[in-house]
Amino acid sequence: MIHFCCGCAIAQNLVNNPSFEDFNECPEEFGSLKYDVPFWTQPTYGSTDYFHNCSPEMPIGENFIGEQSTYEGEGYAGMYVYGPKDYREYLTSELAHTLIRGKRYFISFQVSLADKAELGVNQFGILFTKKPLQLHTKRNIPIDLMRRKGYDNYIEIRYHNYYVNKVDWLEVSGSYVADGTENYMTIGNFKSNVSTPILKTGNNLKKASYYYIDMVSLKGETQSFTLDETYVLENLMFDTDGYSIKKEGRKQLEYLAVYLKNNPSFNISIYGHTDTMGSKAHNLFLSKRRAKVVSLFLVDNGLSPRRIAWKGYGDSSPLSKGITEKGRELNRRVEFVVSKKRREYYASSIFEDDDN
Repeated sequence: MIHFCCGCAIAQNLVNNPSFEDFNECPEEFGSLKYDVPFWTQPTYGSTDYFHNCSPEMPIGENFIGEQSTYEGEGYAGMYVYGPKDYREYLTSELAHTLIRGKRYFISFQVSLADKAELGVNQFGILFTKKPLQLHTKRNIPIDLMRRKGYDNYIEIRYHNYYVNKVDWLEVSGSYVADGTENYMTIGNFKSNVSTPILKTGNNLKKASYYYIDMVSLKGETQSFTLDETYVLENLMFDTDGYSIKKEGRKQLEYLAVYLKNNPSFNISIYGHTDTMGSKAHNLFLSKRRAKVVSLFLVDNGLSPRRIAWKGYGDSSPLSKGITEKGRELNRRVEFVVSKKRREYYASSIFEDDDN
């Protein structure tokens, strides 16, 4: 038995000009990234910088804020992610194409804290939008305000320590499941100063956090399922005595629907399971409901009912002994098998056994 994300392969980078190699003009002054670098812009009045080997004014290597060679190529960007009075700078990338609904994407970029910056942070925010943002501010973009305006496609990537390495590059990396509207990706710190954890790195330095940034990547996951293997929908946990699909499991199922629609010769069998709380009869009923609600979700997302079969096993096949709440949570699960067979002999049709 394996988990949903096993066997993933990584596709092409959807970030155009990811290491800031291509430029319209060699940078001659601070804050010129939005003019000099194709496919990149900034969403606020914050003046994000561009450094390149071609420039005596904004060189890589030794420059106004420190000294750092590139991670790759001959250019990189630089920006304040923490400054006085909530001053912020951001980077916005125009993506190669709109992201696919329900598909998981892997984000990564390299950062190095500038030598003359006193403060390091332990997280970066990424906001995905349909259109480029244009905000008349030099301060942080409040994510709560963005959500009220309908911009809800936001994640934070946290580090167990702080990004305070001033010699080497560190990778910031995370994953995101798309809703199918995203054309732009904005990177920065969306929190105010009071809400941003910081770590002091020295004395007599700029009371700010400034990072060089290089090699930005956004790559879609290509899921390759082994036929006739059992997978666990690992993010689809249920409450005790419940069978409603939680929000965190929906995008995972949307991705599964997309995968099956892209592979029309494959069918799916879905199996529901419970913990041992309750009677055998009730647990069997509950497991059927869990399998069926997943099946109907796939139908609602465009998969033909003829390609889906489902069955409930009650509490007869636990993954854990179920002594602790965590163990019981693992047993309240849904599994699936992808197959070229039209129907698995041990599964029920989505429209049969519907008397419960």
